[in-house]
Amino acid sequence: MQRPRGFTMVEVMTVVGVIAVLAAMSVMALNKLKSRGNFASGSGDFLATLRTARAEAFARGNPTVVIVDAQAGRWWAVEDVDGNFSLASFNPATPAPSPDRLIYQGQLPNGTSFGPTDGWGAALPAPYSGVPTGFTNIVLPDGGSGGVADISVDGGSAAPNFKYCSFCDTGSKLGSITFLPSGGAAFNGGPLSVGQQVSLQDVSVLVDGGSPGVTGIIDFVIVAATGSSEAVTIR
Repeated sequence: MQRPRGFTMVEVMTVVGVIAVLAAMSVMALNKLKSRGNFASGSGDFLATLRTARAEAFARGNPTVVIVDAQAGRWWAVEDVDGNFSLASFNPATPAPSPDRLIYQGQLPNGTSFGPTDGWGAALPAPYSGVPTGFTNIVLPDGGSGGVADISVDGGSAAPNFKYCSFCDTGSKLGSITFLPSGGAAFNGGPLSVGQQVSLQDVSVLVDGGSPGVTGIIDFVIVAATGSSEAVTIR
């Protein structure tokens, strides 16, 4: 007599386990891909805003201001028609009171924020090494590398307001960049230097809600003399 064929409980549980593992891997891969896409989209929009604001200042002959809310992950670009912009009186509910004109406003997508709080941990590469990040690269007498020093701990005049936003206000975490029609850019704060910087970070979230930390950083450098903006990929 031939016994009926079937699956044992162990075989069924093994198959279920394999399917669960594959499903989890697929979700993680999808989340990682989505996070990278959000990071690329957010950083691209922000850089485009900086460059558009500079172009608008040249074209219209009025100062154009980009306001950054580093805490809420938002920004605005405003044509300062009457030339009297003040960050202290800026109201996100009415970012462009008459006669000013709102050019653009943006919000960072999920998983992307201004940061990280401690910066990326070193000075920017040349030709932006004079932009304050809170760190300086130590060069030995023989020309070798002596590592990196954190210069913000002593509170000296070269220390940025924040390591991830050198010009943002230390209280409100708002910052402004004014692009001038004659060329160049001015900032609401930060140490006197060749320019200022603000960085974005990509923080991926695991399936279980945990976070593996920062997986990507882009630093945006705004040169004071020319108003040009560049994205420096740190990692």
